[in-house]
Amino acid sequence: MEVAFVAQSQPKFLNIYNTLYKEIQHGKYPGGAALPTEKVLCARFDVSRMTLRQAIKLLVEDGVVESIRGKGHFVTMQKRDGHTTSVSKFEHPLHQVARVPMSLQEVHYRVDLESEYTNDLFPHHPSAVIAMERYYAHTTSTQADALCFTFIPLDVIDTFHINTQKASDMADFVEEIIYQHATQSDLKCTITQNPQFKHEQYTFDGGQNCWLMTESLYGHRESPIMINKWYLPQEHGEIRVTRMREEMMN
Repeated sequence: MEVAFVAQSQPKFLNIYNTLYKEIQHGKYPGGAALPTEKVLCARFDVSRMTLRQAIKLLVEDGVVESIRGKGHFVTMQKRDGHTTSVSKFEHPLHQVARVPMSLQEVHYRVDLESEYTNDLFPHHPSAVIAMERYYAHTTSTQADALCFTFIPLDVIDTFHINTQKASDMADFVEEIIYQHATQSDLKCTITQNPQFKHEQYTFDGGQNCWLMTESLYGHRESPIMINKWYLPQEHGEIRVTRMREEMMN
């Protein structure tokens, strides 16, 4: 099956996510405050509860919102920290952790204008970004076995001279070229519950417990040159951590 490439407008749940993220960053909903009820938000954005919950789930996964069953959704108190916990071979993370080989089946990408969210992701070179969804499968099926959200600043695309009008060039860049040129990859692994996404013909259902691998790729600048959010059902992947004595790393 050939990979299908589609450039189009932003999905509704991402529009909601970006809007709520911006309002939280601007203080409309300060730390500890409750978001409006799902009924109110659904009416505001004119969407189904399922679509709204996709947006809320992304906010929860990014640590911006906490969902408390029976009470609602609350803005978290923001804090930032970071440290290195392991060293491993530097390559495409899906190929490293998937139990069975998976191939790229479909890619959707578009240009998202500069926003609070993109400037937070790429603070040292804020700009519009290429936003992309990648669907992977072990067999030729419309049910995806893995999903990745990708964000790339446009100035990075320009630096690497990638033709955004040529979909095969875009796929080669995010799948292979970036790993040949990046100097560092930070990978944060967590568990997320019941992620479900649908786009055109492909659907993804991560199941009750799903691996979420957030990857930040760096070049020779402080700010990342690409950020990926990989979703892989636990039954499809196994994550191993390599640990080394400090003297062996010097």
